[in-house]
Amino acid sequence: MLHHKRMSYRRLALLALASVMLVALIAGCGKKDNKATVIATYTGGEITDKDFDKYVAFQMLVNPQSAMYMSIPQLKENFVKQYVVTKVLSKEIPDDKKKEAKTQADDFKKQLEEAVKSQAEVKKHLDDSDLSVKEAAAFFEELASFQSYYAAKGEEIKPTVKDEEIKAEYEKAPTDYNIVTVRHILIGTTDPNTGAELKKEDEALKIAKDVKAQLDAGGDWTALAKEFSTDTGSNQNGGLYEKQLAKGWVEEFKKAANTQEIGKVGDPVKSEFGYHVMKVESREEASSYDKLSDTAKDSIKTELATTKVNEFLTKQQETLAIKVTLPAEETATPSASPSASGSASPSASPSASASPSASPSASGASK
Repeated sequence: MLHHKRMSYRRLALLALASVMLVALIAGCGKKDNKATVIATYTGGEITDKDFDKYVAFQMLVNPQSAMYMSIPQLKENFVKQYVVTKVLSKEIPDDKKKEAKTQADDFKKQLEEAVKSQAEVKKHLDDSDLSVKEAAAFFEELASFQSYYAAKGEEIKPTVKDEEIKAEYEKAPTDYNIVTVRHILIGTTDPNTGAELKKEDEALKIAKDVKAQLDAGGDWTALAKEFSTDTGSNQNGGLYEKQLAKGWVEEFKKAANTQEIGKVGDPVKSEFGYHVMKVESREEASSYDKLSDTAKDSIKTELATTKVNEFLTKQQETLAIKVTLPAEETATPSASPSASGSASPSASPSASASPSASPSASGASK
């Protein structure tokens, strides 16, 4: 619930569809005329508007938030390029990984078939989008394959990251690498998956102050977290995040984790998710690079490798000679790119959603 919004790969969200968002998205992506128009060409193939519309419709099932961004005209060109790269590179994985992706897609297909039978809004969405269960499963397999490719490329590049690069990254913000154990109870104001309002800010703040008062009086963290916290990543274990790198948390929470008095319940901290009632239980200061933990160094190394993978994917776009020809009113502007690299990745991709794994706190932040 606390991680930065990175559009990370997520667990299949099919059975937890947000009806309000789904209906809104369907309204902008229903059936159109039957004539397909080529909107992108690349070395070895082309993409039509029908192809991409079906891809967006699939994303509505597994990651409605990503689909919402894909529907924004100013961002569409970048997403079309990402889609092309995903299609091409998803084929470049070994046979054993292809088999794994196929197994995941088969599981997805079974879930979708059940959902079509039991959830009228899912069936309507597929019908309105002219998207078949078979086509949706094929998209899922493609994304799962791309994730496998991306992970392998990251492992390939990671050993090339030099110690001086890691040190330079650390020195940009040393406190990001403090290792902190914290408990918190989040009184959420916004649903991170749908954007729907959960509570008014003044109401949430009032509840947060009351929860703090109960904790100050000896209240039980486990009971109060279960009753009040909307953070699904921690509300069943007393709000505990143990020995985490501060860098992974949203700015306001990170600042409090790095500065709040240890062992004391602080005043409610406001973030984009709502109000957090926090207690820092321990904090290991990253006072110098030489004293930086191996865990922290590996985290920096992984992040730098991710950046290099994204740069590689950007070059792949150039290698594929992708040319996007959207209608004039949908022409994207360079400044509207949703990610720095313009590429799909597990940590930065707005289009990624096929992973069977997810961060324990992904429900509220992330990516």
